[in-house]
Amino acid sequence: MNRFALALAALGFVSAAPAVAQAQAVNRAAVQTAVIANEKAINDALVKNDMKAFHSYITADAVSMDGMGLTKAADFDKMMADYKVLSSNITDSQFMWLDDANVVHMYKWTGKSTYQGKPAPDTTWSSTIWSNRGGKWLAVFHSEAAAMPAPPAAPSRAAAPAKK
Repeated sequence: MNRFALALAALGFVSAAPAVAQAQAVNRAAVQTAVIANEKAINDALVKNDMKAFHSYITADAVSMDGMGLTKAADFDKMMADYKVLSSNITDSQFMWLDDANVVHMYKWTGKSTYQGKPAPDTTWSSTIWSNRGGKWLAVFHSEAAAMPAPPAAPSRAAAPAKK
């Protein structure tokens, strides 16, 4: 192959590289929709006490952190035996992409649940890190904090009557 043909082939490869990269780019909107569906499926599995379905959405080395501390995936079944979810809802989803294979899903969870027979918080601010593992989006880390009650409204500052 002569130099001109070699240079032309190299130019074609270099100009095609961005198109290949574009074709392989992650469709973030589609992933976000799938992550919300996965998050809801995890909650549905907890309502049904279906730990097999629950584990199908998390990695074997997943961890969770809440007011009770850090829990490893190996201990989830034991912990969930004391936790009963009666209803759940996910709203206010927001996403922070770490890279094309890792995304943080932040959301408001509301529902009814008990832990060891006592009512658990009915509103939490939660976040889950989802990672693409072999083409499947799985939860690797989850954190939640009970929502604080809204502060009381500030007293109105109506104009004081003028003194005479």
